[in-house]
Amino acid sequence: MLKKTTLTFLCLLAVSLAGCSRYYYWDNEPDDKNLVDVSYDAVDNLLQNLKKPLPAGSVVVINSLVNVDDLSQSFSFGRILSDQISSAFHRSGYRIVGMELPTEIFAKNDSGILYLADETKQALNETGASALVIGVFAPGKRNAYVSLKVYDIASENVISSNDFSVPMGPDTKKLLKPKKVDENEKEQAQETSTDPIPLESLE
Repeated sequence: MLKKTTLTFLCLLAVSLAGCSRYYYWDNEPDDKNLVDVSYDAVDNLLQNLKKPLPAGSVVVINSLVNVDDLSQSFSFGRILSDQISSAFHRSGYRIVGMELPTEIFAKNDSGILYLADETKQALNETGASALVIGVFAPGKRNAYVSLKVYDIASENVISSNDFSVPMGPDTKKLLKPKKVDENEKEQAQETSTDPIPLESLE
């Protein structure tokens, strides 16, 4: 009888601990942040910390945010953030051009100094843009880290920057998962990747 009682107690204890373990794991999963609020706050920060005036009405090129470890990867996370950043700049009075610039936006000279690659500069000059906004993200275990920079196209200097993190909640994790893309659609997108969106559509 004692053995049966002991065995029953141990089984109940194991079930109880397993339940607590599941609850503890779920309770510690990060909550998502509203990415719209995050994007708008980031743009506010960029504009407040400009080292060179960027007059309202200036043309600003927004490039899709890319994975810091693979600049060819943007994912839904990078694309939606760049779209929201575009909207925030537009609401602040800027004329926006959305472009998928070449992967190698910058080149490096013999002294190790970065400068805008010729292909990038040509694409930017065709838009009459004053500034270029680029960004990278790095997925972590509990956070995705984002770094944004605003480049003055004429001087090729960074005139503002902002770094922030986003909790790896369920929405963020999903946005950072690769999506299967139809190869024909991918080829068509690449063929038009450097074509700017007409300014009239974003004024």
